[in-house]
Amino acid sequence: MATEAIVQGHQIEATNIETFSKSTIDSDVSMQKMAPKMDALRILEPVRKKLASIEAERIISVIEKTIEKIERVTLFPHIADNLNRFNVAIGLELTCAMREHDRLEQHLHFATHKLQEEEPPEEKNDERRPKVKSKAQTSNDIMILKQALGSSVKNILRLFQGNPSACQIIQTECQARRRICVDLIVGLMELRDLVFERLLITPTEEKEKFEFVQKIIMQDKQNTEIITTLEAELATAIQDKENEMLKKNEIIRKLKNNLVQLDFFSEDYIRQIKQDAEKQQLADQKDSEGRVAKFHEEISQLRIQLNNTITEHRTQELALRKRKFKIETEIENWIQKYDADLQEKQEEYEHLVTKHNNEMVLLFELEQKINILESEYIQIVEDRKKKAEEKAAKEHQIYLMARAAVTIQAFWKGYKVRQLMKSLKKKKKGRGRRRK
Repeated sequence: MATEAIVQGHQIEATNIETFSKSTIDSDVSMQKMAPKMDALRILEPVRKKLASIEAERIISVIEKTIEKIERVTLFPHIADNLNRFNVAIGLELTCAMREHDRLEQHLHFATHKLQEEEPPEEKNDERRPKVKSKAQTSNDIMILKQALGSSVKNILRLFQGNPSACQIIQTECQARRRICVDLIVGLMELRDLVFERLLITPTEEKEKFEFVQKIIMQDKQNTEIITTLEAELATAIQDKENEMLKKNEIIRKLKNNLVQLDFFSEDYIRQIKQDAEKQQLADQKDSEGRVAKFHEEISQLRIQLNNTITEHRTQELALRKRKFKIETEIENWIQKYDADLQEKQEEYEHLVTKHNNEMVLLFELEQKINILESEYIQIVEDRKKKAEEKAAKEHQIYLMARAAVTIQAFWKGYKVRQLMKSLKKKKKGRGRRRK
C-alpha cells in the first residue's frame, strides 16, 4: 500500500508539471492575443463621457422624453381596460381623462369602420330610407375626432407629468404592452444610444479612429501570422515533452518493482502500529463512558427546566390568545364599518360618474354646434368687413369728388373775377381816351 501511494504521488506530480507547463504556454499565447484587442477597445472608446454642447444635451433630452411619453401612451389601452383597478391609484382626474380618451377612441373606430363600409345599391334608390351623413361629412367628423384624440393624449400626458405616483404605478405594468410597442421602445432606446455615441465623437476623432482601426487590422494580420508560427513551434515542443514523459514512465515502472520489495519489510511496522492503536482505543473508551454519564445528568436537569418553561409559555400563550381574539373582534367590527362606508362612497361615486358622462356627451354635442356656429359667425364677420370697406371706399370717393368740385368752383370763380377785372380795365381806358 505504501508503494502504491508513493507511485501515485509521482504520477500526480508528473501530471501537474505537464498541465502547468501547458497552461502557462496557453496563457502566454492568450495574453498575447488579448493584449492588442484590449488596447484597441480602450482607444476606440469615446474620449468624453459627457456631452459638451447644450444642443447635444437638448437632442438627447428630446429623445429621452419621447421614449418616456411613448412608454406611457402604449399603456393607455391596458389602463382603459382595467380602469376599475387603477381608478383609486391614478386619481379621479386621470380616470375621467382616460374614460374620455377611451370614448373618443371608440367613436373614431366606429366612424372609420362606417366610412369603410360600402352602401348597398338597393338602399341608394330607396327614398323612404332616412338620410345619413355623406362621405365628406364622415371624413370631417373623423378629422375632428382625430384632433380631439390627439388633444386627449396630450392632456393625459400632462396629468401624468403632474402625478409622479401614477407614473410609478403604471411603470409596473410594462409587461402589458404589445410586442410592436415593445419593439418601438427598444428601437428608440437603441437610437438614443447610437445618437449619444455619435454626439460624443467629433468628426476629427472619428477620422482618427478609422485610421487607427485600419492600422489595428493590419497589425492583427501580422500577429495572426506570428501566432501560426508559434503554434507550430508549440506543437513540436509538446511532442518532445510527450517523448520525455514516456521515458519518465519507464523509470516509474522500475521504481514500482523496487517498492514492491519494500512491502515485505513494512508488515512488522504496521503490526506494531495496530497494537498501539488498540491501547489508545481502550483509554479513549473509558474516558468516553465518564463523559456520557455526566451528559446524562445535564440532560435530566435540562428536561426539568424545559418542562417549567413549557408550562410558563402555555400560560402566556393563553393570555395572548385571549388578547388576539379581542383584537380580531375589534378588527372585524372596523372592517364591517369600513365596508359600509365604502359602499356608500362607491354609490355616490358611481352617481357622479354617470352624471359626468352625461355632461361630457352634452359638452361634445355643444362643441359640435359651437364649431358650426363659429364658421357661420366668421362668414358673417367677413361679410360685414367687406361691406364696411366698400362703404369707406364710397365715402372716400365722394370726399374726393366734393374736394375736386370745390377746387374747380374756386378756379372757375377766380377765372371769372379775372375776366371781370380785365373788362373793367378796358372800359376805364376807353373813357379816358374819350375825355381827351
